[in-house]
Amino acid sequence: MSYRLMFMVNAVVLAAFGVLFMVMPEFVLAQFKSEVYMATLYAARFMGGALLLSGLLLWFLLDIPAKKQKLIATLMLACSIGGFVMSLLGMTTIGVLRANGWVLLIVFGVFALIYAYILFLQPKQVEAKPRAPRKPKAAPAPSANNSQPE
Repeated sequence: MSYRLMFMVNAVVLAAFGVLFMVMPEFVLAQFKSEVYMATLYAARFMGGALLLSGLLLWFLLDIPAKKQKLIATLMLACSIGGFVMSLLGMTTIGVLRANGWVLLIVFGVFALIYAYILFLQPKQVEAKPRAPRKPKAAPAPSANNSQPE
């Protein structure tokens, strides 16, 4: 698993959730059995815009150098852990997510586990040393005495 692949998957998921929250906030909030007031609709649209922007930003960060990718992966790990904790609080203590909150827990949990694996457990890739191209072997010179019988 590489940083590039993980950023791609995360960017698509963020953008998809962002578009859903921007275009259909009533539908998404109804899936979590959350109250639907005018203020929550505007907050959901605002959050959708932020998620869409995060997805696009992550998509544009696909081709940065490896050291910077590691920094971005650390930030995404922190975001995933924070999202997991906030979803857990939203389900238990605050009671905003009354149904289907487990979906958010799974999404944030999977991303947190994968980013933790990439950052801390994955074996480091060693770049191959460039080698000089091989020279073709010289063919043996044809000898004139090959066909003489003894």
